[in-house]
Amino acid sequence: MSKVSIIVPVYNAEKYLKKCLDSLINQTLKDIEIILVNDGSTDSSKNIINSYLTDKRVKLFNKENGGQASARNLGLKKATGDYIMFIDSDDYVELNMCEKMYEIICKGYNIVCCDYFITNGLDQYKKILGDKNSQEIAVKDYLFCGAGPCNKMYETKFLNKINFYFPEGIIYEDFAVIPGLAKDEPKVYYLNKAFLHYVHHENSTMRDQKYNPKYENIFKASQILYDNLINTPYKDELEYLLVYHLLYLGSLNFYSFNKYEQIDKIADFMKERFPKWHRNKYLIKNSKKEKLLMRLFYHKKYKLIKLGQKLKR
Repeated sequence: MSKVSIIVPVYNAEKYLKKCLDSLINQTLKDIEIILVNDGSTDSSKNIINSYLTDKRVKLFNKENGGQASARNLGLKKATGDYIMFIDSDDYVELNMCEKMYEIICKGYNIVCCDYFITNGLDQYKKILGDKNSQEIAVKDYLFCGAGPCNKMYETKFLNKINFYFPEGIIYEDFAVIPGLAKDEPKVYYLNKAFLHYVHHENSTMRDQKYNPKYENIFKASQILYDNLINTPYKDELEYLLVYHLLYLGSLNFYSFNKYEQIDKIADFMKERFPKWHRNKYLIKNSKKEKLLMRLFYHKKYKLIKLGQKLKR
């Protein structure tokens, strides 16, 4: 049994995989296992992985292509560590990430969260909790530590106790369940340091030049999150997450492809569940531009948005 299991789903990641794996095998914490789930890659990813198998901490599991969620779920079944991390195969981490996260979580925490870098040629520091230093945080603050799983370390016993898994067959699976861990009242620590390099690249699903019907999975993911948190003390936080991810980010994405009918669905979703969303106490941190766009999307004022864009040009 290792101290930390690092689960890495791999699908056609030949351009990025070596940098990712080098950052993992050279961790200052040596008592780790690196679980690589090859999700039916058709490029040279498997050959790259094979060159790392001389390190006994690296374990390879091959499966038919089923998506990132299914690969992570297989990794969870195979993990033997006391604690778990998820790293995507196109990202990489600081060499002391495991050590620093482990030093904190083994003091009795269920989850440790850290800042990260958005890397696209240059590193942009992303501080997830702007007004906080390293400290134990309330569960409501955990909800603002990012919907992605990769800037966190999790206690395996905690995940097993709640039978945690990622919903398969959809994208946005992270958004569906990572914030939803708040339902189980985890003890959480925020580490005010960036260890993850979240790499933005042109091959990302969210950067497709053509419309991808999978974008509509945002509705399934949002419903899962809503069902998990609506009957908890975190309704205000849930409302904000759905407002921002649906009414702003999701609507902007659909708008870029002229998919107004999907924005209509978002507006109807919010109207049914959170009709007073504009009064949410967390919206104060959003810019005037963001709040204006949210209102225009909510009221389906697409001509006004187009007019504003023309005047700006």
